Amino acid sequence: MIDEKGFEKFIQILTENENTFTLSDRAFAAIAETYCLGKVILQFTAPVSIYTKNGDRKEEILFQAEDKIKEAPDYCKEFATGEGGTVVYLIYRVYGTAPFSEEEKRSLELITDVLFFHSGRWRLINHVKKLALTDGMTGLPNSGGFLTYVDTLLQKKELTKYNSYYFNLTRFSLINKRFGVKEADIIIDRYAGELKKFLVEGECAGRLGGDNFVALIFKERTEEFLKFLSGVKTYGMMGNQKVPLTISAVAGIYEIDESVTNCGMTIGESAMALNIAKHIAKKPYVFASEEIRERVIKEKQIASGFEEAIQKREFKAYYQPKVCIDTYEIVGAEALVRWEHEGKPVPPMEFIPILEQNGMVCELDFYILEQVCMDIREWLAKGIKPVRISVNLSRKHLADPHLSENIMQILNKYQLESKYIEVELTETVDEAETDLLINFRKKMKEHNIAMSIDDFGTGYSSLNMLRSFPVDVLKLDKTFIDSMGENDRIVLLNIIRMASELHMEVVAEGVETKQQMDYLREMECKIVQGFLFDRPMPKEAFEDKLKIGKYEMKAGA
Repeated sequence: MIDEKGFEKFIQILTENENTFTLSDRAFAAIAETYCLGKVILQFTAPVSIYTKNGDRKEEILFQAEDKIKEAPDYCKEFATGEGGTVVYLIYRVYGTAPFSEEEKRSLELITDVLFFHSGRWRLINHVKKLALTDGMTGLPNSGGFLTYVDTLLQKKELTKYNSYYFNLTRFSLINKRFGVKEADIIIDRYAGELKKFLVEGECAGRLGGDNFVALIFKERTEEFLKFLSGVKTYGMMGNQKVPLTISAVAGIYEIDESVTNCGMTIGESAMALNIAKHIAKKPYVFASEEIRERVIKEKQIASGFEEAIQKREFKAYYQPKVCIDTYEIVGAEALVRWEHEGKPVPPMEFIPILEQNGMVCELDFYILEQVCMDIREWLAKGIKPVRISVNLSRKHLADPHLSENIMQILNKYQLESKYIEVELTETVDEAETDLLINFRKKMKEHNIAMSIDDFGTGYSSLNMLRSFPVDVLKLDKTFIDSMGENDRIVLLNIIRMASELHMEVVAEGVETKQQMDYLREMECKIVQGFLFDRPMPKEAFEDKLKIGKYEMKAGA
């Protein structure tokens, strides 16, 4: 017969809370004397599953008497778990006692049934809690799990020992494209594995989704972690071939201080710095600062005021002439956006990157294109011969499958021939964007619209672009004429020759001195743009230039 009072006490202790392992010693102590218990061991194994990413195997002592115990267990009971694992209970009697009777074994069977049910429920609750706080793909904490850890450190007043990082893997979209989504996910898991290896006790890293991660790293390990972020060696599988990869990241860093009053600040401040690093500073990492906070506030003001500025027509098209240095004739111009807000000019570098980042730049680009078309139509109506005007388009437009149709719609609206417009984009090193650029170029060619690449020579794929991407115009970056050294001369001369043989027009930007102009003339670059002739000017001033049609260059000017 079962010891009913002992069993009742056993149940009573187990129901005090959900954690079997904190209660089992006391629960078994309530029946230890009745059954001469010496030790109770739990052995647990679990396969790989959503609950145990790498499987699990462990052994726990649930009860240990002070008496000497037998070497071999007197009772063993095995259970199968829901995820295909096993739980085994091994019960040892005190040394010198007789084996369990059949009646005692039936009692122990009931006891282990209750224990298995209780521990299974506790484990399930823990799994649910863990899954709610864990990224299923990598096993790292998710945002909730990360913030829970942050809160623990905040309550313990230990948070100021750390820097908080928000980091994004560099150009991971290319890895997605190269290896496919499934293998790219596995690559992220491998990266997360290297991240786990880097951490020391007390540190924490989490995955927020996609290729976005967060981390709390001890301040004294800042240089080590920045080195880690600069490049982690891993690999991707392409068929049966292992392809080596080095994955770097761009990061925002927040040096946590006593001002932190809530957990969200650790992610918010570092996310703000990451945003600056990626889109404004173009650096591998940026530390959060008061200056950055003020900048973010200003960014929000610019973004929130954009639509009203469009409605009020505060944005204007300014024109900077392109001049043939053989004849000094105006042979073209670039339309550049200028913003006058409440009577004051807003520098382009203050608003263009912000609008580029949030996609509003696309609306601005079409606004300026329409303004240019409107101005050209007005000049034609006045009998003024226009020149071809280049209009800048952000590369963000390339994702729009209707981009070319939208451009033609505006030209048709003002009944303009395509010869009056040139579409200008900045050189790209992104493989995915290059494909989109090539497709867009084909459509522009079909409509006889000239296309130019701005800042040519600043990207890593410049020569490849000359070969695979035949545009009409190359706009040379001004760095080629800033120093005019021998190496620059050789590179520039050959670029101009290659472009000429490929039937591309070459325009040199940033020309400010006669010395630079003469240098370019020697290189047989015929068209220049820069302060030597004129700064960007409003429509009315450029109209006056068009009426004259050329510049008078004095000797020695």
